[in-house]
Amino acid sequence: MEEIVVTAQHRSERLQDVPIAVTSLSAAALSQQGVSSTSDLAQATPSLIFNSQVGAASPYIRGVGSDLFDPTSEAAVAIYVDDVYMAAPLANLFSLKGVKQIDVLNGPQGTLFGRNATGGVIQVQTLEPTQEPHLDFAVTYGNYEYVSASVYASTGLSDAVSTSISALYEDQGQGYGRNFFDGSEINKQAIGNISVRNKWKFDLSDATIVHVSADYSDIANTISYQRIAGSSSPLPGASEPIGYPGKFNANINQPDSLSVKSGGVSLKVDHDFDWGNLTSISAYRKLRSVYGLDQDQTDLPVIDILWNTRFRNFSQELRIAGQGDAALSWMVGAFYYNARGSYDDFAVNGTVYVPFDQQRTESLAGFAQATVEVLPGLKLTGGARYTWEKQRFFFPAGGLTDSQSVKKPTFRVALDYKFTPDILGYVSFNTGFKSGGYNLLQPGGKFDPEKLTSYEAGLKTELFNRKLRLNINGFYYDYTNQQVNVSEFGGNVVDNAAGSRIKGFEANFDYVPAARLKLSGALSIMDGHYTDYFNYQPRDANGNNIGGPINAKGETTARTPKFVGNMSARYSLPTQIGEVVASLGVQYNDGYYWVADKRLRQHSYTLVNGSISWTPGDGPLDIRLWGKNLLDKYYFVIAGPSATPVGDNQVPAAPRTFGATLSYRY
Repeated sequence: MEEIVVTAQHRSERLQDVPIAVTSLSAAALSQQGVSSTSDLAQATPSLIFNSQVGAASPYIRGVGSDLFDPTSEAAVAIYVDDVYMAAPLANLFSLKGVKQIDVLNGPQGTLFGRNATGGVIQVQTLEPTQEPHLDFAVTYGNYEYVSASVYASTGLSDAVSTSISALYEDQGQGYGRNFFDGSEINKQAIGNISVRNKWKFDLSDATIVHVSADYSDIANTISYQRIAGSSSPLPGASEPIGYPGKFNANINQPDSLSVKSGGVSLKVDHDFDWGNLTSISAYRKLRSVYGLDQDQTDLPVIDILWNTRFRNFSQELRIAGQGDAALSWMVGAFYYNARGSYDDFAVNGTVYVPFDQQRTESLAGFAQATVEVLPGLKLTGGARYTWEKQRFFFPAGGLTDSQSVKKPTFRVALDYKFTPDILGYVSFNTGFKSGGYNLLQPGGKFDPEKLTSYEAGLKTELFNRKLRLNINGFYYDYTNQQVNVSEFGGNVVDNAAGSRIKGFEANFDYVPAARLKLSGALSIMDGHYTDYFNYQPRDANGNNIGGPINAKGETTARTPKFVGNMSARYSLPTQIGEVVASLGVQYNDGYYWVADKRLRQHSYTLVNGSISWTPGDGPLDIRLWGKNLLDKYYFVIAGPSATPVGDNQVPAAPRTFGATLSYRY
């Protein structure tokens, strides 16, 4: 079995030596399980649910996440690309091209990572520029007139300089559904999407390496909301259908559409001293988006919304890590973050309600962590971070300004023991918090940080002469001041209205019974309940209040499936005409509730992805046939209640898709 190296503690370590629950996916593993974008990651990580709210990424890990979509709404699960924090939710739904490895860290990350996160971290590592010339070009055609072309090229320009470029074009010519209002096709997930990334590597000396990266993307889609079965519009004069319009369809006078332009630059410097390693990461990112939403879900111009958002952020991280002492490893560092995001011309039916409002965030954190071998095979880890953060709000049209600040320590303590060279046991205590903020759609409304305390124990094993890798863990969460969505006219806002407790068990394995066959699998069992959820307002399918607000204490936490499991297999067969590789991935999700009152539920579903590829001879060509959601299961990326006249609404996930990819590698 191949060795897996992760950077879950900001240093390269064997996966089996890290006392953290990590799912690591190489490029080959991503292909094996049919993962081609960040939204597909849940198919390979049972504890992860990757929802999407108005085009913004909404990942949940172990039932912890958020559906916030304001430009300043940071996710409870933080996403990093090459150690750069991707703050804007609208920039975190992207295709995975030129990717080396993805690591999903379960649980609160409140010590080593730049921004505190209550749910976990998704680390994306892109391919490193190489001195040897390398070219990977691919073209794809699939059903629904899907076409894509990608290229990855890398080469050395001198002994000390190498560079790489990756580019992707995607377009879906036919929509999954139809808009009855005008007969147009909707639910196109890519409309002329373009993304480009350029990386440079400078080997200035044996001790100093500098990386410079730049990326840009321009994406658009017409992913549309629809009414849920059982709901209907109360608006007089609306044309049929006024309720559920059928799979992937809608009946809206203003098509839902999203356009996002984003990009950034980063500078990473690594310098080795005799006693340690210094790392500096500087990054600047910027985003602009335009979104149109027919919120009333009818052909009437009643709540037609159009808004523009802007976001930019700068981050600077410094880390110093000790090296050369096997009995003691340590790291100290600091992280600075400065961001501002705004709505420009938030309009309903052409009337501007929010001409401009903005949140500015400034944060500074210092952190330290050390691991010491207290006895042979027994290691103790202790870490702490102290964060200072200030947020300021501006609404010039209403003459409103406000500010809030927080000072918060977070901690990590872990004890791990090597029972044998191939068996590691660990226990850990972790805390994390997610910053508060302002509701830009409700100028002046603010919410406080949320906090999560985690207790975890696990085993990491490699058995049968490293043919089987089996890792298991159990966890218990105490979640306080939880940030939740509250549905209001014009969109959702955020409030601190809940606390919860979540417990669970996870296991994953890789098994290589023969040289040509690899099996992988994982499962997650969870149970979560709210300990307090005051002022929760139950609604019926049409958005009418059912009585007054209640305390949903004791109800099942949202996005917490009781059971999720996946299995995948990859088999390679050399033949006289070349190598044939077959891959199959299956995931079963037992279902979960979208809201606290158990009225809206995502029912259980099974996803099957598969592919078969042929590489003629030893040549550079590869022909691959692939299929995703082969059973054509109907499930959703988001669903939820809204106040009347909107009612329940949902966005379906992609139906069965299939196609062929031709690749050339040099």
